[in-house]
Amino acid sequence: MLKCPITTAATTTTTTAASEAYSASGVPVLEARELSKHYGRKTALDRVSFSVPPESFVVILGPAGAGKTTTLRLLAGLERESGGDILMSGESVAGLEPKDRDIAMIFDNLALYPHKTGFQNIAGPLLERKLPREEIKRRVGAVAAKLRIEHVLERLPKTMSGGERQRTALGRALVRSPRVFLLDEPLSSLDAPLRFELRAELKRLQREEGRTFLMATPDFAEALAVADTVLLLRSGKIVQASPPEDLYDYPVDCEAALFVGSPQIAVLHAEFREGLIHCAGLAFPLPTALEEAAEHMLRAGPGGFLLGIRPENVRVLFSSPSAPEAGGWTGIPGARDHAVGQVTDIESLGLRSVITVRCGREQVGMLCSAAQRAQIRIGQDLAFTVADRERLTAFDRVSRRNILRRAGGRVFEL
Repeated sequence: MLKCPITTAATTTTTTAASEAYSASGVPVLEARELSKHYGRKTALDRVSFSVPPESFVVILGPAGAGKTTTLRLLAGLERESGGDILMSGESVAGLEPKDRDIAMIFDNLALYPHKTGFQNIAGPLLERKLPREEIKRRVGAVAAKLRIEHVLERLPKTMSGGERQRTALGRALVRSPRVFLLDEPLSSLDAPLRFELRAELKRLQREEGRTFLMATPDFAEALAVADTVLLLRSGKIVQASPPEDLYDYPVDCEAALFVGSPQIAVLHAEFREGLIHCAGLAFPLPTALEEAAEHMLRAGPGGFLLGIRPENVRVLFSSPSAPEAGGWTGIPGARDHAVGQVTDIESLGLRSVITVRCGREQVGMLCSAAQRAQIRIGQDLAFTVADRERLTAFDRVSRRNILRRAGGRVFEL
């Protein structure tokens, strides 16, 4: 874990006042400008730019090897950038040592001292600054109470559970007041219930305490749950920066759409002709949400385009489809409000199940209830329809990029 700078109380007061002033002015707490990192011939980061506003929770999301940890290490000063600049509260910190950047960083390996108690681990940064004993006791107690770990203050890390060790490491960072917290996959080693509990705790602390967090994670569910803004990083480049709901609803390309969401989105070949979108046995009028992409769809011709349909937007039909149930486009010449496919897979998710059907060359996933699941068998024919055409996403067949000019807060160029 990155150690805190050794400062005096007067310096801390000045820093806090400066941070409040920058917060009021809207200057980003942390900013990366054209940040690059090369390891020999390999490019780990390629001109990455983003900013972290005061009192925000920004998440860097990406698969293994995307450059997430490299980004955080550069920001913390643990490695030197190959190009670009790093600003904190409007001033460049490139070249400054980690202790001079007023940043706290939490790694997945926790880095607790095994021979020290929970109290001593949390109090470490305050002891380095030689604060009065009563002040240290007060601040450690306050942080322990917020994290609900008062019971581990006299225990060694080896006697703590994984969640207790994680909270102790978090407490060590929170006991001081840095301008920004950098969290490198802080929950990845925990089991599912603890991850859920601690990510909620992180969001609560950020919201109630007005902290500024920048977290890296490969888990899209974690990112969508806590982030104000998600930076989607791929092969050392930010491909999309947007609110979490926009990342899900308006992904920049097919790869982003497939990476975010479980069960995974179905990306199907489609054509637009005679005023109807033809896809996987369905034929329906152009949704309002895709109207601005109509010209592009027509230019695609017989080769067509790619249509993204998420499983929660597909409805299983057990009876004869009716216009209201199927979306209301029956009666339009050439339209087909439902299709039939053969069930190839059933995956239980508890209260719901994912049903996969094959329609010709295409495979479509859909969610159904436990009661519906009891009526479905692998190999049977099953009818389905699209529940809400306005939630469909379209991509260029060749570039695989979103063909809406504006999606997810960004303007895309084809």
